[in-house]
Amino acid sequence: MTALRQAGLFRLGTPAACGGLGADIRTAVDVCEELARGCAASSWIVGIAYGGNLFASQLAEDERAALWKRDPDTIVCGTANPSGTAERADNGWILNGSWPWISGIHHAQWTLLGFAWTNNEGETERGMALVPTSALTIDDVWQVAGMRGSGSNTAVASDVYVPDCRTISLTDMANGTYRRRHLDEARIIFHLSINLPVVATAVGIAAEVLQRVVTGAAQGKRAVSPLHHLVAEAPAHQLNVADAATLIDTARLHLGRAADEVDREARAGRRPELRDRARLSMDAAHTMRCARDAVSLLLDTAGAGSFADGSVLQRAWRDIEMATRHAAFSIQTSKEIYGRALLGAPLPTSPVI
Repeated sequence: MTALRQAGLFRLGTPAACGGLGADIRTAVDVCEELARGCAASSWIVGIAYGGNLFASQLAEDERAALWKRDPDTIVCGTANPSGTAERADNGWILNGSWPWISGIHHAQWTLLGFAWTNNEGETERGMALVPTSALTIDDVWQVAGMRGSGSNTAVASDVYVPDCRTISLTDMANGTYRRRHLDEARIIFHLSINLPVVATAVGIAAEVLQRVVTGAAQGKRAVSPLHHLVAEAPAHQLNVADAATLIDTARLHLGRAADEVDREARAGRRPELRDRARLSMDAAHTMRCARDAVSLLLDTAGAGSFADGSVLQRAWRDIEMATRHAAFSIQTSKEIYGRALLGAPLPTSPVI
């Protein structure tokens, strides 16, 4: 964390006006892919911090100054899922309950907590409340097989008051309302903007596994087959490596296309049409699946020894199996949404679609 902070990587999503880099999505994607080649959890936390800071940058200028004036490296983490409860109070909300799986919460000074309410028309609205992490209790439940370093524990709020000025409406964000607050900045107006950098984590994992497996084979790793003396001589492994490399290229191309399109729309202050949003979400899920499939093929070539405790390949396997199953990247859900959008079938009205 110290090295990441010193490198300025927690300033990627901080607005330039607040001392940050104000980096675009494509830059964050490239950074997170490279980081994941060394440590997937570090990549994931940088991606989460980028997205959290992008969300927080929607706030009014005085609130942004409170976050970053003294420290442009201030980290905002969080979750958009309305897991807890919110009750209306004087010019704000009282939050109670638990919000699970918040990556980076041990290192973030501020946490965004998703909440829901019923508007005057009886419809459910969703938003996020910005809370000092020190006002929350962290429940240490992140006992998992992979991505252990992300520290994705549960935030617990007990009668935490949040003023309206520190809340973000997902509907207002989607409608472009916050675009008018900071006209000189590219404005994110839909949630996929924060997801793509952590998708790059999976691509970086797969790219590192490919390099290690290819290097091992090129250095003369022996085959166990009676047909071939070396792994590099075996057609089965040649095909595995070729297929894996192509899957990684496919993942990178889909991710790059999505990042470039999101950046283009953010600079224009537009929300993509429904069909395009569905395709972008499909791009993210497909990228994750391609990266995971590539690692599976490569581990077939690397062999059972890759699963030894302490093996870098074993850690990569655990991390990518965990990361690619994040609910935001469900291939089944993304396919259904995209298919419905393509066929004109009905979809619920939602700021997160």
